[in-house]
Amino acid sequence: MKTFIIVIVICLVFSYASAQGCSANVCDLGPYFSETNGYRCLDLGGSNVVCTCPGGAYEINQPCRLCNRQNPANNICRNTNGKLLACLETNDCGTSYACLCTANTTDGTALTTDGDCDTTHPLTCSSITNPSTPSPCLNGGVSTGGICHCPSGYSGAICQDKNDYNLCEKVRCKNNGVYAIQNPNGPYECVCRCQYGTWGDYCELNGTLGFCSASSCFNGGACRENVIGSTRFAYCQCAPGYRGAKCETNYFSCPTAGSFLDTDMHEQGKYFDCKIVSGSFRIERKSCPKGLRFNTTSQFCMY
Repeated sequence: MKTFIIVIVICLVFSYASAQGCSANVCDLGPYFSETNGYRCLDLGGSNVVCTCPGGAYEINQPCRLCNRQNPANNICRNTNGKLLACLETNDCGTSYACLCTANTTDGTALTTDGDCDTTHPLTCSSITNPSTPSPCLNGGVSTGGICHCPSGYSGAICQDKNDYNLCEKVRCKNNGVYAIQNPNGPYECVCRCQYGTWGDYCELNGTLGFCSASSCFNGGACRENVIGSTRFAYCQCAPGYRGAKCETNYFSCPTAGSFLDTDMHEQGKYFDCKIVSGSFRIERKSCPKGLRFNTTSQFCMY
């Protein structure tokens, strides 16, 4: 067994020497094709990578897709009995894929996860003929009207090009924080270096000296502590719609269902999403990709 594993590793490392590695997004990872859905890029060293897709499948130095494998015999849906109409990579049906097959139904089709189109137990899906498709934009870019709006540091028609020097190009820090490019644990990224007494991803939190206590934060805010040298500060991470050192100020409440600008953190790409749940509004604070801003007219993240 050990010899067999060694042989596999050697083959992976030395095959396809022309690949460029995970930093070049060889696996074509994007919004849907993400680690959450089972798509990953694994660097083997040198210029070789393994691209994974759900169910343990993988390809070497090229994207792994359930419906479009290098060897078609490995596709998740097969046309062994002539019933397969389409293979869909979608989570609309609660699975990572669906096989659209001919069947004895009203419209003559059915969805199933059976690779050989056994439609005895069809899937119930929100969309059959027009399943949701991933954005064509890579690296967190947002597509509007066929145009990709790229996060800071990325450019190109589909945000495929990365420039580490420009990672902070569209980033804005609060409270006189200064942005910097660093790579403490991996790829280069843009971070905000905060002034004494402020904290947070964008230096948006104002601290008070001392420890957290039951009275540190109001209106559902959560207290966090940070030690700088020998000095301890308590910071309040406020509930959506509140701000202030103790979350004492309510600056936004849902007027109706929909998405709205976060006037306090708009420059940091934040916005609010309001939904009606059990007869009352539920508010969530959401984030655009780093460097983009929420546009109230288009209702998309842009710049």
